[in-house]
Amino acid sequence: MKKICMFFCILLFTSIVSYGDVNGPYRDGFIEGYVKKIVDNQIQIEEYDGTVHLLNLDKKVILKIDDILVRLNDFKPGMEVYGELRGRRLNHLESYSTENMGYIPPGGKVRSGIVKRIDRDQISVKTPLGEETYFISPATMILKKGENVRASTLYAGDRVKLYFDQVDTTSISRMNIEGNSILIKDLYRGKLARADQLEDEIILGNVEAFHNGKWQEDKNSIAIPYTTELPLYVGGQKIPYQNLKYYTGKTVYMAVKDFFGSDKIEKMVVKSQYESTYSDKIEKINWYSDTFELANHKNIRFSDGTMVIKNGRLVDKESINPNADAFIVADGRGNDLYADVINVYNEDLNNSNIGQNYIYAGRLGRIFEDKVYLKDFYLLNQHDWESFRTRKESDEKELFYDNDTTIYDLENKKYILPKEFFAGDYAVDEETDDDDRIEKNHLKDWHGYIYTDGDRITSIIVQKKLDTLSRQRVTNGVVQKAEDDKLVGWTVYLTDGKDYSQRHEKWMAKNTTIRVNLEKAMIVKNEKIISPEELQAGDRLYIVRDDFTGKVVVVK
Repeated sequence: MKKICMFFCILLFTSIVSYGDVNGPYRDGFIEGYVKKIVDNQIQIEEYDGTVHLLNLDKKVILKIDDILVRLNDFKPGMEVYGELRGRRLNHLESYSTENMGYIPPGGKVRSGIVKRIDRDQISVKTPLGEETYFISPATMILKKGENVRASTLYAGDRVKLYFDQVDTTSISRMNIEGNSILIKDLYRGKLARADQLEDEIILGNVEAFHNGKWQEDKNSIAIPYTTELPLYVGGQKIPYQNLKYYTGKTVYMAVKDFFGSDKIEKMVVKSQYESTYSDKIEKINWYSDTFELANHKNIRFSDGTMVIKNGRLVDKESINPNADAFIVADGRGNDLYADVINVYNEDLNNSNIGQNYIYAGRLGRIFEDKVYLKDFYLLNQHDWESFRTRKESDEKELFYDNDTTIYDLENKKYILPKEFFAGDYAVDEETDDDDRIEKNHLKDWHGYIYTDGDRITSIIVQKKLDTLSRQRVTNGVVQKAEDDKLVGWTVYLTDGKDYSQRHEKWMAKNTTIRVNLEKAMIVKNEKIISPEELQAGDRLYIVRDDFTGKVVVVK
């Protein structure tokens, strides 16, 4: 009898826990708990006491997550909810995604990291959790310095912040690219005088900076703050910062960024043995042994500890490519060499295979309301003009323009509208014999330098005669300053300049500052023509020039 009583007591207690006050929500007018499941136009909610209710929706029900109106299917099992009832129907239900990641507001998922690789619409990003892969779509909004830019602006080594509209998606809704603060300001070599752990600063003596293809004296000494989180390597091995004091007197190499007007160490390598330097082409890379071979057949090892600078950014070793032209600081002796520093010279018109930008030069054969046909045109290919002769109309290059295309008339020094471009005498049928106006006014087809995205013209500068393209060369470098010279007009001064040599098929470092006049140049930034005074110190340029005279300048 006693056992039977205990059984009924347990059964009664279980019933209370499982079902509680079944009518409580309808009496109180609200319900709280967890979503169990969605059934057609009904929702099953489990109260905190375990009671389960299957509720119908009122015709005017309001459903919200994070104060945003949603649909019933946006509520996911396990989400905590609060609902208001009208009789036995829900007329208001709300939840918060911060409590359960079944739903997030637009841009609610955020990831930050360094871009490691770019492959068309796919980017690999190094985050604190490891390497992750995401996708760019035509709907992705990309911002840099507060301006909308195209995906082709992106470089490996850029620091980005990515926003997503759904928790389980890899498609980026918005991307912020960090501005010039990501760029390496200086590459230093010096003697480690002191590593002050109390002040968290490193003092270097006999400091040299790498500019114009060589080490140049910079300062007697500098003191730079550091944090113990930054990577420090000796001979390819990572060492703790508390051991840095034991390397006093050793040569160190530092990649330094500008951080709100002060130097900030991005990476540091301590020389282990003896220094050798090479300015050569990396011809082959063996990823199994982490070794590359130079054009002079010298084999050099590298690792995660190697300081790799490319496009002005510190990048991972995976960003090294065969046929890269580079300045290499090697550490070791004889044939046993390890790369402490690899400074890649290469600069291309496109930052990655996302970009489809081209530069054309040629004669404007025919102009229609939305397209241009080029005769006897040239395409800049591998930093050299490649000629395409047109014998018939089908050989002509068809390019398109629109209301967003920037058009500049160099002869009259003014911007013109697309309708003026179409209506003007920039292209005439100069071979015809039956147009007296052409003969009387000695009209000829004009020529242009054209910057395109695929077959769409983004910017074009037109002039009456074609320049002698065989005199031109391609140069890249960093703006030291741009000034309006009272004798020759706007001129830019470049440091760390390199010319591309067709004969040697590689970039050749210049050992002096380069001056380029911009009075007759098309300067393109973010696919728009800008004026010379808009150039800023630190801008990286890709230039087509005829010695002192710039023709096409692309701000990278």
